[in-house]
Amino acid sequence: MSILIVMIKEIIDNLRDRQTLFYALLFGPILLPLIICGTLVSSFKQLSIDFEEIHTLPVLHSERAPNLIQFLYSQNIDIEAAPQDIEHSMRQGESSVVLEIPENFSESLRSAQPASVIVHLNSANKESAKSARRITTILSTYEQSINALRLQHRGIDPNTFNALDITQNDISEEGSSGQLLASLLPFLFIMSMVLGGYYLAIDTTAGERERQSLEPLLSLPVSRSALLFGKYAATLCFVTLSTLLTTLSIYAIFRFFPVELLEAQVKFNFATLTKSLLLASPLLLFISALLITVSAITRSTKQAQTYLGLMMIFPMAPFFLLQFLNIRSTSMTMFYPMLSQYQLLGSTALGDEQPWHYILLSVGGTLLGTGLLLFLAIHLYRKERILM
Repeated sequence: MSILIVMIKEIIDNLRDRQTLFYALLFGPILLPLIICGTLVSSFKQLSIDFEEIHTLPVLHSERAPNLIQFLYSQNIDIEAAPQDIEHSMRQGESSVVLEIPENFSESLRSAQPASVIVHLNSANKESAKSARRITTILSTYEQSINALRLQHRGIDPNTFNALDITQNDISEEGSSGQLLASLLPFLFIMSMVLGGYYLAIDTTAGERERQSLEPLLSLPVSRSALLFGKYAATLCFVTLSTLLTTLSIYAIFRFFPVELLEAQVKFNFATLTKSLLLASPLLLFISALLITVSAITRSTKQAQTYLGLMMIFPMAPFFLLQFLNIRSTSMTMFYPMLSQYQLLGSTALGDEQPWHYILLSVGGTLLGTGLLLFLAIHLYRKERILM
């Protein structure tokens, strides 16, 4: 009963704190997924080139290369006259890319010499760089067709110079973009957990110590263990609520997310997210214990914010490790909290099945870590140093 009373007291106190509510109910569950997913979509749109989309290309001296202009038309490129001042036009954003045909273009082609063309671009402008990549690719295709015609004119089979016919067979169903998108699921889950209990954990220990309200609490006829578990339960409630809201937010966002743009076979349907939430649920206990323990070690709110700020590295570390290192799922990796959840949730998003012993090892390792952290927190609460 005493644990329940302490928990309710801490929850009511922190419901009055706008900063706690912002990070627990708004930033972690809603704004963070929107920011990350929006940035991801924007980046892929900048990198991907749609050759079926009709694009307008300003060309300077288009009359010098009628066959090239006809080829550009066939590649969904509309031609328009180039501006007089190319550099000024591009700097002002009026033109993203301009193609210039030199005077000796036709003569060079007739004499079987390399014919120069100039692609004017502004590499500091992402749209200009993207348009230049598309035009350069189309020009390379045109160059290959000219080379083939020159060889045929001399009675040489163009395939003579193709010594190898290389075919890549990618057995991956999800591809690299699918791996990246799948890794976002555990990242968003874990970050929302940390942000959900971050300020509450600071306020219930370091904050109360600074306000000198912790000593009266410890003098009450309540065991220090019960007091700790009450604060832990309050933190767990906020962490759980933040995670549930994040689950709903991810489900809503990915109903409108253009997954086909990434050509990734990922699944963010209700069943996948429910399974992911169950697999991540042991982390609710672990992260709540971690937040409470770190707050108990610190002596002031400022120090607690510094320590917990540095602790943000731990939820992000597995995300970057799995992006740059090929860490396979094994019985050993399943025993580490957060790393195992990253691997389990990532494979769940890709539609893969997880062996039961992997899940049991992940749950066991996370609960063991939770127990050790709570044991340390109880030890700290029983010492008089907690008041200093």
